[in-house]
Amino acid sequence: MREPRSLYVRTSFTIFISLFIFLAFAAVIVFQNLMQPIARQAAGDMAALMVLSAQTWVELSPEVRPRFELELKNYHHILIKDYHHILTTEGEKKLQPADFSQPFLHFLKQALEERLEQAIELSAEESAEDINGLFIWFDIAISNHIIRVGYPYQHIGLNPPKVIFILLLGAAVLIFLTSSLLVRRLTKPLENLSRATLQMGRGTKIPPLKETGAKELTLLARSFNQMNHRVQQLLDNRNTLLAGISHDLRTPISRIHLALELMENNNNEELLQGIRYDLDEMNHLIGQTLELAISREKALDKLKKVDLNELISLEVQKFKQEYELIQWRPAKSCNALISQTAFQRIFQNLLQNAINYGENSPIKVHLESTSEQIKICISDQGPGIPKESQSKIFQPFFRLEASRNISTGGSGLGLAIVSQLCEIYGWTIQLNSNENSHEKKGCTFCLTIKQDQSYQY
Repeated sequence: MREPRSLYVRTSFTIFISLFIFLAFAAVIVFQNLMQPIARQAAGDMAALMVLSAQTWVELSPEVRPRFELELKNYHHILIKDYHHILTTEGEKKLQPADFSQPFLHFLKQALEERLEQAIELSAEESAEDINGLFIWFDIAISNHIIRVGYPYQHIGLNPPKVIFILLLGAAVLIFLTSSLLVRRLTKPLENLSRATLQMGRGTKIPPLKETGAKELTLLARSFNQMNHRVQQLLDNRNTLLAGISHDLRTPISRIHLALELMENNNNEELLQGIRYDLDEMNHLIGQTLELAISREKALDKLKKVDLNELISLEVQKFKQEYELIQWRPAKSCNALISQTAFQRIFQNLLQNAINYGENSPIKVHLESTSEQIKICISDQGPGIPKESQSKIFQPFFRLEASRNISTGGSGLGLAIVSQLCEIYGWTIQLNSNENSHEKKGCTFCLTIKQDQSYQY
């Protein structure tokens, strides 16, 4: 027989077999140590009552015996008959042997034989009295009388083996249904996760899984949804990168071809300068694309304790050589365990972005530090970013200016690089645009680094 491979079948089968074996073992223990002693005690009491009733009947006068028999029948459901009276009124009648499948009859026969010190044969016959049903009969020889004593079979109760069988059968059905339902609830999310993983492996876009159920399953579904979102984002970025590179490289390549055609007959220094410019533009674009597409392992840098005031002052001083309208005042000492390379790259991109789109207005750099987090904000007073575009600015090759001319903006990769580096190190980058404000326009990018953040490599 082939072993079932489904987690649902295996788990359900294991739980069902384990609980059923335990239940069967418990039933045997209960029967041997509880039901059987109670049945022996009850059989002993019944035997004592029957023997005492027969002995009392013999000692009574014939006039009192009918009344005594009536009391025994009404209060104890015991019938007593004189065997000689039966022979004279009903004739010889052979009784059927009793069915000893009921353990109580074994105990009753043993108890009677112990008390009477004689062999007892139990027989079964329908009663002719007003008490309907099957009676268990046995004959007792006392003095000069043979007394036939009977007791209703239905008062003995159910057959314990049958009761145990019915109990085990009902318990087996209940255990099977319960284990199946329980295991189904646990394995259904895993089946959905397995199916979604296979679809994701084939490159199919799948909707997020439901984050319901047990805490562990909810956490697993949430982790998978986050992973699926990142994978889809990487695939979308890859497609965008390929499309953007092919689009942005086509223009300088076309200009180079045209310049080469024009240079066949003359040596034009202006055309040569244009070719150098186009080549530099292509090299810059390829460099930023490679930086965005770099693997996570290569992007991670060793962490070290850095004074952010000093580091920001150095970076601002570099940019002030070309753009003097940068307002920065160092705050109190602020040390952080960070990747210096990643922070410098993010800060440079944000500051360069503010210069490119600030329309020659002052740029403010502000550092705020608490025991919980560090926040660096860079603000400009440019035209701002429309609301409909704010959710797209961190996408590769997205630009508000649609001409794709690098002289009017950038390649559209600076903020995408910032977003990727923040995601790698667990930092947060947020845009606060002032384009709806009546006081001033512009926008503010804030980088937040949590002080108690742990980094996993």
